[in-house]
Amino acid sequence: MKPTWAVVTTVDEPAPLLASFAAHYLAQGAQRVHVFLDHADVEAQAMLAQLPGCVVTVCDDAYWAASDKGKRPLIHTSRQLYNARKVYTETDADWLLHCDGDEFVRDGAAVTQALVEAPAEAMYLRLLVAERAYPKGDVGSDIFAGVFRHALPDYGQTGPEVYGEMTGFFHYGLTGHKAGKALSRVGAGLRMGLHSPTHKPVHRVIQTTRLLHFDGLTRLHFTLKLLRRAAEPEHGGSNRHGAARSTQFLSLRESVTDVALREELVSVLKNLDHDQIARLRKLTCLDETPFDPRPVLAAAGLAPDLSIAGFDARLRQRHAAFLRAHAPDLA
Repeated sequence: MKPTWAVVTTVDEPAPLLASFAAHYLAQGAQRVHVFLDHADVEAQAMLAQLPGCVVTVCDDAYWAASDKGKRPLIHTSRQLYNARKVYTETDADWLLHCDGDEFVRDGAAVTQALVEAPAEAMYLRLLVAERAYPKGDVGSDIFAGVFRHALPDYGQTGPEVYGEMTGFFHYGLTGHKAGKALSRVGAGLRMGLHSPTHKPVHRVIQTTRLLHFDGLTRLHFTLKLLRRAAEPEHGGSNRHGAARSTQFLSLRESVTDVALREELVSVLKNLDHDQIARLRKLTCLDETPFDPRPVLAAAGLAPDLSIAGFDARLRQRHAAFLRAHAPDLA
């Protein structure tokens, strides 16, 4: 019998993304998809209820009061870790993938086969990242359009060749993380981390598929993500965002009132011109296979609005007060 795997995520995103996430993973072979809603969301709950195998938990005040935390953790990552560790101790799946709501495994069959072939000493399997970007001048018609770039090898040399003077804004050629995410072996006494179990146990890297990371489903979504990071209270200790990410959101904060400069910064970070695409192809660091969850959504009887305009409208409604305070032209 083939090993089973489940997925856990803690999210606060528009319902169409959450429905796409859960429907996709179930279609890719996940035994269960555990969705922890950071806030109650009637629309998302209604959509997810139509997906057998999707387990929804609303993380309201009562949920946290009943937990061993006693109250809602202030930091989002602390809430993610609590929920991931909770599912790890409770799931009857053989392996557990913890990922964000904007991360979609490309090929679930390849994941299952990698689990079949995993040596006994491997405590987790790592999924490498392919990050969505847009060919310059073409953002597509829906939130999942675009191509997917890989982290660049020999970044000290290849980074300037692809990204020029903006090299420092990227982490090995990505706007987000290159760490990937882990399928952790259940029952091995592991302590779940955000990207992989703590204490770096023995693992293997899956070579046959990747995790598609959208890092902003629209330009507004990406802008909001950076602005919200920039607005976080400063605290001591190490930089949990990393140098490149900090450069991104601090630069965006400085340019937020200059609309043209702000939009140009987002374009540089998220668009690829013809020469950049050619260089990435040459480095075999570009996946141009489209991603479209609509067939699996339709099979489940769901047809959420995946348009950019529809998604942005939901974002503006959810984050109205923040946008009015920090970027009123986007509100």
